[in-house]
Amino acid sequence: MPIRWLFLLLAFGLLSVRATSAEPVQLSEVVREAIDSHPDINATWQDLQSARQDTKVARSGYRPTVDLTARSALVRRNSGLDQSYSDSEVRLTATQMLFDGFFTSSEIKRLESAQKVRYLELLNQVELISLEVATAFADMLLYRELLRVAEDNLRTHVDVYKQIEKSAQAGVARRADLEQISGRLYLAESNVMTEQSNLHDVASRYQRLTGKRPPDELAGIDDLIYADLPASVADSLMVAYQYNPGFLATWYNIRSNQFSIDSAQSRYLPTVNLVGSYGTQTRDQAGLDNTITEGRVGIEVNYNFYNGGADRAQIKSALALKDQALDLRDRSCRDVRQTVQIAFNDIRNLDRQLPALNEHRLSASRVRTAYLDQFKIGERTLLDLLDSENEAYESGRAYTEALYTQYKAVLRLLAGSGKLAEFLAVTRSDFNVTEAIRLSGAVYDPKYVCPAESTDVMSQETNILVRDSDGDGVTDLWDECPDTPANMTVDDFGCHQEIEEPMAVDPFGDEMVEESTPTVTEPTPLLEPELRPAINAFFAENDATLSEEQKVALQPVVDFLNESPSNAIQLYGHASLKGNRDYNQALSLKRAQNVADWLATAITTEGLESRFSVIALGEDSPAIDNNTDAADQANRRVEIRFINNAALSETTDMER
Repeated sequence: MPIRWLFLLLAFGLLSVRATSAEPVQLSEVVREAIDSHPDINATWQDLQSARQDTKVARSGYRPTVDLTARSALVRRNSGLDQSYSDSEVRLTATQMLFDGFFTSSEIKRLESAQKVRYLELLNQVELISLEVATAFADMLLYRELLRVAEDNLRTHVDVYKQIEKSAQAGVARRADLEQISGRLYLAESNVMTEQSNLHDVASRYQRLTGKRPPDELAGIDDLIYADLPASVADSLMVAYQYNPGFLATWYNIRSNQFSIDSAQSRYLPTVNLVGSYGTQTRDQAGLDNTITEGRVGIEVNYNFYNGGADRAQIKSALALKDQALDLRDRSCRDVRQTVQIAFNDIRNLDRQLPALNEHRLSASRVRTAYLDQFKIGERTLLDLLDSENEAYESGRAYTEALYTQYKAVLRLLAGSGKLAEFLAVTRSDFNVTEAIRLSGAVYDPKYVCPAESTDVMSQETNILVRDSDGDGVTDLWDECPDTPANMTVDDFGCHQEIEEPMAVDPFGDEMVEESTPTVTEPTPLLEPELRPAINAFFAENDATLSEEQKVALQPVVDFLNESPSNAIQLYGHASLKGNRDYNQALSLKRAQNVADWLATAITTEGLESRFSVIALGEDSPAIDNNTDAADQANRRVEIRFINNAALSETTDMER
């Protein structure tokens, strides 16, 4: 089959798995519908209903039993006056258990614990299905974005191919160049088909989990970075040990099996019942009315001396099941610990990687744009252009994969902690999620059975990226003066630096400025200098959403960029001094990226977004260095700095 036919078939198949949707579908909506209809959850729900009825059966042991016995028979014999007569009897018997060796009480406790196990297993199933559905949701977004990146890469190769083909026909370009671009073009087509196939597989998994085709429009899941995550892996593990329903179920399973042992041991004790009966017996013999009426009330004691060894075997079986329950608890502990540790480590490492990957993506995009312009005027070879395009494609793909990998790591951490359904605000109408918390109270002390041990192999002492032996703020990798005394001012290479005057460095320019009390800078009209000052966009606490008010304030930026398409901008994201440092770093990046994304949609000049540079500074460059409300408001910002064409060209030359 020709490759282009295969390309079309895959494209058709991809379109067939999408449904039509007017509005973007939210993650919580998809998960909620899946929970209400998923067969695994429904099956676990029925297990819970059965366990509830089993408990009621056990409680009936405390109540009396009432039996009615009636019989009628025709008797024939070869003796007596009448060899044939009728015989009938009716008897009502009531039995009240007084003592059964504590069997009934043990069974009630066993089955109540088993009911809690079924309930926690139901909640665990909800967490697992929520995780699977949310992961499929994230993968749909991921592979749709990767397909878009691959399609953009293919379009660029097609444009270059057309240009080279025309030049070759005119005798300007070499046939070798045409062969070179042809090979890269086929590779770009293959990349598109690969992403289409991946998207098709993810769409099938989405349909299996939800019972529906994926909608055309899925809402973003950027709010996952604002999830209230613990500050350390030890804290994450303690939350998981307290709220993970699957782990809690193993503890109640141990209790259930302990009561099963008590039930088996009760067979060594006697049973005592209060029995009362009343009945009549009638025999029609020799034409006489032989009716007997009898009432009886008494105590019955029953004690089994030997049962063929069945009682002892049942006790041993119950003991083995309890040992098994202990092993299952330990396995669950290890599974939860592994899940939480890996997820937390992925989140932490990707917090550090994403800014670098984003800078690589933006830098590669700028180089690609510059190389394309230079190729058109003969200053770059075709190989230079194709290599820059490939690097831009790979860097964009790597950044997108890393971003969604972090999203999925947050999902795994929330699910491992038993908090995913709560975070998504999803539940079923027929059970209450918060009941699990009530059931889990003071069942165990995890520090003795499942300690929150760290497996951080990239500690401060071993991680080459953060190791700083002398504590001067410069990592050993860059430190040229490794024995610098503490509290000494050092340069970028860890060596002593003399500070002559108390001057502060403008982080957005090369000039020194005098220290002064920082103030909140409101958006101002654009000025005329070649290197323009920063314009600020401000944000609410723990929020990266650009408000409508701020969009209006940034309209002069849009107007200027439309009028001067040769200029570029740098966007510096900031956060207040409150909260976790890694969290603030990620938040500042998101703020800057959201401003860049909005500007890219607001401007009318094509290709200008490739000249955006997004830089996350987190809490490292506060406008006001304190924790007051005014300082927090001033620090929650994105600074937009304009760079003229000459400055951009100088930057491009340095990147070569």
